[in-house]
Amino acid sequence: MQGSESKEMPKVVSESLDRRGFLTATGSVLASLHGWDRIAKARPQPGQDSFPDGTEEVETPICRLRLDRRNGNLVGIAWKNPALEVIAEPRLGENFRLLLPRPGYEANYFTSSEQSVSRIEKTTTGVTCVYEGLRNARETLDVKVRYQINVVGENLESAIEVNNPTDLPLAEVFFAIIGGQRGLGNRQDTESLLPGLNVNVAPNVFTKFPAGEYGGGNLGIRYDAAGFIYPCWSGLQMGWIEFFNRKANMGLYYANHDPVSRLTGLYFELRPFTKSVVVGDNWPTPPDVPPGEPIGLTMGWLKFPYLKRGTFNSGPVALRVHTGDWHEGSEFYRAWFDQHFQVKRPPTWLRKEMAWQSITISNCEDVIIWKFKDLPKLAADAKKYGVTTFEILGWAVGGIDRGYPQYRPDPRLGTQEEFRQALAEMKKLGVHPLIFANIQFVDTATRLFKDKLQRYAVTGRWAADYDIEGWGEGTTSARMELTKSNMTLVSPTHPEFRDFLLKQFVQLVGDGADGFQLDKTHVVRYLDFNPEVPTSPDKSLSEGILSILEEVVRRCRAVNPEFALASEIFWDRVFPLVDVSYLRMNDIDMSSPALRYTFPEWTSTICAENPGDFNIINNGMRYGLVWAVQPRHYNDSMDEPLTRPLSRYVQELIRIRSKHKELLFHGRFRDTVGAEVKIGKDVRYSVFEGMDKPGKACVVVNYGNEEASAEVTWPGGEGQAVEILKPFQPDVVDKLPVKVQLAPRTCAVVALA
Repeated sequence: MQGSESKEMPKVVSESLDRRGFLTATGSVLASLHGWDRIAKARPQPGQDSFPDGTEEVETPICRLRLDRRNGNLVGIAWKNPALEVIAEPRLGENFRLLLPRPGYEANYFTSSEQSVSRIEKTTTGVTCVYEGLRNARETLDVKVRYQINVVGENLESAIEVNNPTDLPLAEVFFAIIGGQRGLGNRQDTESLLPGLNVNVAPNVFTKFPAGEYGGGNLGIRYDAAGFIYPCWSGLQMGWIEFFNRKANMGLYYANHDPVSRLTGLYFELRPFTKSVVVGDNWPTPPDVPPGEPIGLTMGWLKFPYLKRGTFNSGPVALRVHTGDWHEGSEFYRAWFDQHFQVKRPPTWLRKEMAWQSITISNCEDVIIWKFKDLPKLAADAKKYGVTTFEILGWAVGGIDRGYPQYRPDPRLGTQEEFRQALAEMKKLGVHPLIFANIQFVDTATRLFKDKLQRYAVTGRWAADYDIEGWGEGTTSARMELTKSNMTLVSPTHPEFRDFLLKQFVQLVGDGADGFQLDKTHVVRYLDFNPEVPTSPDKSLSEGILSILEEVVRRCRAVNPEFALASEIFWDRVFPLVDVSYLRMNDIDMSSPALRYTFPEWTSTICAENPGDFNIINNGMRYGLVWAVQPRHYNDSMDEPLTRPLSRYVQELIRIRSKHKELLFHGRFRDTVGAEVKIGKDVRYSVFEGMDKPGKACVVVNYGNEEASAEVTWPGGEGQAVEILKPFQPDVVDKLPVKVQLAPRTCAVVALA
């Protein structure tokens, strides 16, 4: 089964990986059944003392650590403030699992539970476990491991160093393992946040464990497991997670603080099993298992270096128990992130633009909708409604999603000079041309791919196994994906391919492009086993995407210093480079606004394709997003008769937002924190505050089909003067608390006057 990357955001994300993606990323970790049997036999059995050889205790300023003296496994973390025994079942404690596959035995695991630790070096802030060699039931290897657990500030940090002098690849490094967890206080009151793309990919780990089930990650093991890739469209967009109990006012922050950008996994296991087809809780309870059977959650971060004859370092991974919920975890992560990556910067012209129009002028089934000479009139139609950025798709050889990466004007649409002239005329109107392109996809039907670029394709572990993508538009069978043009991944880490792209991109800026929208760049979740790739399999796409984005910005700004970049990627580590992420959202609510909350400087588009998409436009106001208007599925002008009412509504919301742009567009998105709003069932709200200066605004939206009302105030705000702004109505000033009447499918803003 081929993995695929959908252009549509799924409504519910209950599984982070399809079968191919999961098995590709995690290799044969799921096939180590007999390996786990060996680990289990090495643990204390029911009725035994917890650890016959005893435990080593390490007192630190924030917690007390307990380690098994035999193997160094972390079997206890007694957090001091707030008080929590993080590892409730010590028998499930571990440190690491390493995979060094050999010919004839792929699942060649070495686990910390099977080792005899050479020495345990204690300090006042933590401990280092030293392993001078590794062994399993099959062999002993001269592979050395240093495993560190240290307090740094308010965090407990784990890091690993593996010295592998052998010719066996170090394929998996599963470490910073915290086993035997049963929630924070009451397990059933413990929630979880795994921040994906506007979704929480696993919101109830402690009551609805997202087990892989048949074909999705549970084959080859006796317990249940779930894996999540970072970064991945349907997985994690940030490298942190949070467990929290609102009733106990307690949270647990667990984060990948490794500044090296590589494909990474977060891996959960629940022992001894989950219960299927049940009402409510799917965890096993003591009555479900024999006396003394260990029950608990194991989690850890997973790396895939495939390193031979070298030393691999990874970490730190941070753990912190704190008061509060995921909002505090968000702030911890952002504080770390800012030490390594520069997100905050002066906004480019593109980041200041509140709305775009996007249009496809030719598609991959040879349908020509518009020509280059039509672009200035289309841009003028958009500007009539206050929209001054115009994204052009289907302009290159082959049409949209065909012919890549031949990024030169399609002669069927006009000459090269006509293309340049169209861009120049748009700019004279005060409209920015934004050009659509890609960086890691190649059309497999082209001579260019077959003769030159195939050698750079991303390949699988055992064979070429190309990832195939494609989207048809111009015929019914193509839209049904029966006759679509196909494309595959090519890694931009190859210098020759990167240079081929960059020369074309620089030429486009010289032709008049003010910026690019680089599409499909979110597809980075694969390991690349192409023998010619100049880096490790886990860095080919992640490192390749980052490096070429840096080059695009640098080289294009040498031609046009005002060049700006949008891209269809949501990975936090590209935010220093990408001004706006290209994204659509077709639900009323973000199931998790954590990404927007953690990075308020970042924003994305929200796409309205139909004349009736008023609530999509409302959500753009609610979440501070860029309105990307794509009339009649990218085919028409904003002044097209059916679209005119929506275009006028966008124009009105631009007027309202512009009046308080430092709050509503460049301010700090606060989710619902900081306001007290009484609303009905079809009404939602959000809060914005000033980024650097005081200020507050509340956006209220009525998604329903009937008139509704909302009463708005905020702590300490009673009697404050506020401005109430509604589309197509005069702005008024009132004092908090205020009651706002909302027509169906409209929004209002309440902002400090």
